[in-house]
Amino acid sequence: MKNKKINIFAVLAVVVLIVLIACTCRVTIVPDPVVETIIDADGNEVVVEELSFAQQYCLDNWDTKIVPTVKERAVDMATLITDTTADLGAAGANYGYRANETSAWGFCVKADAKVLELANADSKNKVQLVLDVAPYDGTADCKVHFGKVFSTNVKNAIRDGVAFLKLDDFANQVEFADLSTAFNNKVKESIFANYTAEELVGKELTAYGCISMTAPGLDNFVIIPVEMNVTGG
Repeated sequence: MKNKKINIFAVLAVVVLIVLIACTCRVTIVPDPVVETIIDADGNEVVVEELSFAQQYCLDNWDTKIVPTVKERAVDMATLITDTTADLGAAGANYGYRANETSAWGFCVKADAKVLELANADSKNKVQLVLDVAPYDGTADCKVHFGKVFSTNVKNAIRDGVAFLKLDDFANQVEFADLSTAFNNKVKESIFANYTAEELVGKELTAYGCISMTAPGLDNFVIIPVEMNVTGG
């Protein structure tokens, strides 16, 4: 009889524990995402991919705000090279933007140039166009990043160069960082996909883009293009 009472108390204890857990735990039901489809121009049904905030921002603002701002703020590349070499801080105050004193300077630039050669030609991730800026003298003056991977020193060039995008205007650091990824992917889709680096050697071009730098010098004069037109050569 005593063992029976102990068993009853044990069962009751388990029941009470289950009730307490049920009352204190929050259960969230997450529905399966609804797949949205559209009919494309060829009459095919295609799935509409959900865009992240940064992807949607880029889609909505690239042609109407990002590119026009770069072109409006652009300083001639030859001028920027001369002025930053003389005094980066003064040039930054005149033409550039940085969030704080420890940040890299961001500049918008226009380069009329000729492609002399490729840097890192054996790596599609790191390849760069080495440019001689007009008036031509056969000397390497700056570079255009043309690789698939955007390294730390260049990845935020567009976001920071336009000067109107601030961390405080976005939900968090992740969302702000994702803007750079969205912009750089747009560059790959709209510019890099139109050419191979090899075919641009010897060509003349006009490029608008952004530079992020903490010191002057050929290896730091690296343009991330937002618009590039091959004009001859």
